[in-house]
Amino acid sequence: MHTTHNSLHLPGAGRRYRMAAFAAAALAADLVAVGCAKYRAQPLDLEAHRAAYLERTPPAEIEAAEGGSTINCAQAEAIGLVLNPQLRIARLKSGVARATAENAGLWNDPTIGIDLTRLLEGSGQGWEVLGSVGLTVPISGRLEIEKARAGSAEMVELLRVARDEWLVRIAIRRAWAEWIAAQASFVSEERFFARVSEILRLVDTMEARGEISRIEARLFRLERMSAIASFQSLVARVESARLAILALIGLPPNAVLKMQNSPFETDSPVDTERMRQNIVATNPSVQVLRAEYLLAEHSVELEVERQYPDLQIGPGYGEQDGDRQFVLGLGIALPIFNANRQAIAEAIATREVARASAENAVESLLAEIAAVEIEWRASSAHRTLIAEEILPLMEAQDMDVRRLAQLGGEIDALILLESLKREHEVRLKLIETTHAESRAALRIMEIAGPRVPECAGASESTSTASATTTVAPRMSETTP
Repeated sequence: MHTTHNSLHLPGAGRRYRMAAFAAAALAADLVAVGCAKYRAQPLDLEAHRAAYLERTPPAEIEAAEGGSTINCAQAEAIGLVLNPQLRIARLKSGVARATAENAGLWNDPTIGIDLTRLLEGSGQGWEVLGSVGLTVPISGRLEIEKARAGSAEMVELLRVARDEWLVRIAIRRAWAEWIAAQASFVSEERFFARVSEILRLVDTMEARGEISRIEARLFRLERMSAIASFQSLVARVESARLAILALIGLPPNAVLKMQNSPFETDSPVDTERMRQNIVATNPSVQVLRAEYLLAEHSVELEVERQYPDLQIGPGYGEQDGDRQFVLGLGIALPIFNANRQAIAEAIATREVARASAENAVESLLAEIAAVEIEWRASSAHRTLIAEEILPLMEAQDMDVRRLAQLGGEIDALILLESLKREHEVRLKLIETTHAESRAALRIMEIAGPRVPECAGASESTSTASATTTVAPRMSETTP
């Protein structure tokens, strides 16, 4: 509320009162100067930041603890939690909320005013000193509610930081799974290219002897060229996946960093029933929405308290007609016409939006758990079928063909080529289904929250979560 001033007119006040008034004004100015913050410019030097970014390396303590510049997924998460640019912004935003909370619930500054007047006509020729002091005294408990609301706003930002940290960790795991899949595809394509090149030398000899037609020989050459094109695409895919990891962990594209092909290793099935029971307590996004609802609740409470006015006090002291006087003025607004009704109505409506957002989030997550569980189980079953049934048959077929060739038996070139292609396609399909299983598993981890298994190789210093939900993405099985 605005503070009003009660003024005391002091006609004929003596010199001592005028000097006291000036002294009081000078003292008030000094107090204001001492209590006020000083402005300090903070220039933005983007060129210096660009140079520093391109020279950035992993934090020394992480690099020393983890044994150099070769990292696995868990170590990449540790670096990302320190250097990720989105997390930097989120933490700085929480600092804004912290600054607000530390300075919430303060009294309004008092006001002091001095006016000098002199009658231009009349018997009195002296100066009149007009003094005023204004204080606003909160009597409704509003300041305590302001502190509570500011604390809730800070908690919202802190929980957003925790949520973003978890999302960054999941994003690093997704990027790592993509890099592992790209690496496995690269190795498989390299193996296929070597086999085709090996067989092509035999086909060239057979073509020269007239044992195979030119059309059949050309099929092998076309397959080899196709393998070269795929090989080049996979080189780009592996590099893109590596750059995505570097971006997530806050390192420049030119960073020299070796990454281990370390998979996520767990053996137990998904405990989705436990996830459903704990979703409200463990999901980071739900935690943020719960805190936002509490903030909206405090906002309603604050707006309701604001309809009750603060007490306005205006003391004064001086001399009039030779008599010294003390005056105390009291004022209070009557909440009749306005009573902060608009702000109260808006706060109540905002609270209902926060309630619906939290409830809808829980509903959506419960539905998504069921959908992702189906996707994960289907991918897992498909991967198991390929790894345990189809791929062994294709490998046995390849071994039989090789054995027949070594014994000098007659081999149909087209059957040989088809057998080779089918085996390669099965290996790529295994990589694809394993990657799909990893993506579904990581989404389950994301929904469940931090209390899930960490990346393989995580040390106790970098792993802070306990296992309540388990998934089994096994990218290592795709490596030929």
